[in-house]
Amino acid sequence: MTIFDRFFGWRSHVERLSAQVEQQSGQLEVLAAKVSHLEDRLLSYYKNRFDVVDKLADYLVGTEIEGDYLEFGVYLGTTFGYTYRTMAPLFPKMRFVALDSFEGLPEPKGLDKVDNYTSGFYAGQFACDIADFARNLRTGGADMTRISMIKGWFDESLKPGSGKTGDVGKIAAAWIDCDLYESTVPVLDFLVGRLSVGSVILFDDWRCYRNLADYGQQRACREWLERNPQIKLNLFVDFGFHGQAFTVAAC
Repeated sequence: MTIFDRFFGWRSHVERLSAQVEQQSGQLEVLAAKVSHLEDRLLSYYKNRFDVVDKLADYLVGTEIEGDYLEFGVYLGTTFGYTYRTMAPLFPKMRFVALDSFEGLPEPKGLDKVDNYTSGFYAGQFACDIADFARNLRTGGADMTRISMIKGWFDESLKPGSGKTGDVGKIAAAWIDCDLYESTVPVLDFLVGRLSVGSVILFDDWRCYRNLADYGQQRACREWLERNPQIKLNLFVDFGFHGQAFTVAAC
C-alpha cells in the first residue's frame, strides 16, 4: 500500500468516525430531551395537575362527551399547554379557550379578605402578558387555530352581551383556576346552559382558604348550586392538596 493509499484510507476512517460521533451526538440530544420531559412530568411542581389532565383525557375518551376545553386563569400556560398537547390529538374537533385578565389577580376584597384567609393571594399575582402566553404555546408546538384567548376580568368579559364569548358553545371540561371567591362566581354563572351530563368541572383552588366551606371556591360552588337547583354534581377526582374535580350529574 502506497503512502497515498494509506493517507486517503485514514481520511476515510476519520470521516466515518466523525459521522458516527455526529449521529451519537444527535441521539444524546434526543435522550436528553426525553429525560427533561420525564423530569418535568414526574418531578415538577405541576405533577398533580398533569396527573388529573391525564385522567380527564381518559374519562372524556371513554364517555365521548362533546364540547370544548375552557380554562379560567391560565398564567404562563403550563397546565393549559399540557392539556392541549394531551387532548388535541384525541379530540380533533375540540377547541381550547384560555380566559384570563392577563394582568394577574384583582385586589382581594370582601369575603376574599376576611380574617386574612387570602391564602397569600394578592393583586397582580400570576400576571402574564397575553403575547407571552401565546408565545409559550407556540414554543410548545400548539396549533393556534384551535386556541382562543379571551382577555378581561371575568365579571366583565363573561357578561351576556360582552361580545367576547359569543361563540363558546358546549363545554366538555372547565378548569377554574381563578383563586378567589369573587372571580369564581361569574365563571360558574357563565357555565349555566353550556354544560352537559358528564361534563367535568375542575376547581384548582378548592381547598385554599384553609379548606373552609364558607370561603373561596367551595362557597362559590355551594351558592351556585343553590341558585341553580337543576344542576347536580358528582365527585370525580382530587389533585394535590388544593384541587377537586366534579362531573355533572344533571343540568
